[in-house]
Amino acid sequence: MLLRSFFLLATLSPLAAAASGLADDGSCRNGAFPSGQSDFAVAKVVGTPRLYLLGDLDGCPAKGEPACRQRSYVVSGDTVVTGRDLGPYRCAFFPNKVGGSAGWVDRSKLQPVAQVTPTLQGWAGDWKDGDNGLQIRVRGSQLLVDGDAYWPSANPSLAERPGGPHIGAVSASATPRGSQVDFVEDSCKVHAQLLGDVLVVSDNSECGGMNVRFNGVYRK
Repeated sequence: MLLRSFFLLATLSPLAAAASGLADDGSCRNGAFPSGQSDFAVAKVVGTPRLYLLGDLDGCPAKGEPACRQRSYVVSGDTVVTGRDLGPYRCAFFPNKVGGSAGWVDRSKLQPVAQVTPTLQGWAGDWKDGDNGLQIRVRGSQLLVDGDAYWPSANPSLAERPGGPHIGAVSASATPRGSQVDFVEDSCKVHAQLLGDVLVVSDNSECGGMNVRFNGVYRK
């Protein structure tokens, strides 16, 4: 009924048509952020004491605030990783010590942060996203990676244990292209983009057992 209502409204008004477009293909969420977005960049939140991350279900973000408001919010001065635009909104991910939160935000409240091409040493380190980890080292002009990924976690509960943990791994070397690099080991392909102190990672679903993905926003 909701989609039908949007369709009928779209036939009546250009503004309604725009709202319908926002209701369609509006995915912006934690787990899918690295693979469902593009044009990753970094931005600073400006001009607002509190900017809520908006959800992507039930007609959101077209419904706007407060209908689409999630619990998570950012404040002026916070730095977020951004993805694609959808109407007046931009998909944003706010990393923190316990992972992070994703959602649509008013892009007029975001100020782009200039990024410089990282040095080879800038890639080096032990990068973590939850239980998943990527150890990146420098050898000559190349980067070497050794990584492990788990589903549902490295130490699943008793209820989850009959089906896990499923494990994935990657060990490869590659030469970065500016802020991006592709590590390939057999059929496993891991793409990473370095944005300051965060590493946005996605893979091709060929790096391990069932549901195992390296997808995530990693921090040292």
